Amino acid sequence: MRRYGPLLAAADALVIGDPGREHLRLTPAGVNHRNGRDLREQFAWEQLSMLHLDVPTTRFRYPGLVGTIGLGILSAAIQDDLGLDPDEGSVDVVVDGEPRRLALDRHHVGGYWDRTVVGAQRLLDQLLTHPDQRLLLVQPDALVGLAAKLARRAA
Repeated sequence: MRRYGPLLAAADALVIGDPGREHLRLTPAGVNHRNGRDLREQFAWEQLSMLHLDVPTTRFRYPGLVGTIGLGILSAAIQDDLGLDPDEGSVDVVVDGEPRRLALDRHHVGGYWDRTVVGAQRLLDQLLTHPDQRLLLVQPDALVGLAAKLARRAA
C-alpha cells in the first residue's frame, strides 16, 4: 500500500485517513465513511458538491518520523504508555445541499506535511468536478502518485 500524507492506496479504494479508524473510502461509485470496517454512511458522487479536508498540518516534511521517535524516547524514559493519540481531523462535505462534518482519524501524532494535504485536496476537487476522472479510482496507487504531483505543482 502506497501512502502520501492523508492518502492511502488500498486494494479496492483510495482511502483518506487511518483505515483502522475513522476514514473515507473513495470508489468510482461514491464515497464511504467508515470506522475501521464498519460502514457509517455512503454517498454517491452525484450527491456531493463539496469535500474539504480539515486536518492538522505542518511545514515539516517528515512529521510521522519525528513524532514516532520522540514519543518512543519519551515513553521509554517514563516506562509507560503516554496515552497520546493522533489529533483528529475532519472532512466537510455538502450532501444533497446540506453541509456536514465527518470525523477523520490520522495515521500519526503531529500534522501532515502541508503539501500532502494540498495535493490531496486538489485531487478531491478534480474528482468532484470531473466525473469522468472517477474511473481512475480503480487504480488508487496511481492516484496517490498524482496527488504527489499536484502538491509539487502547488509549491
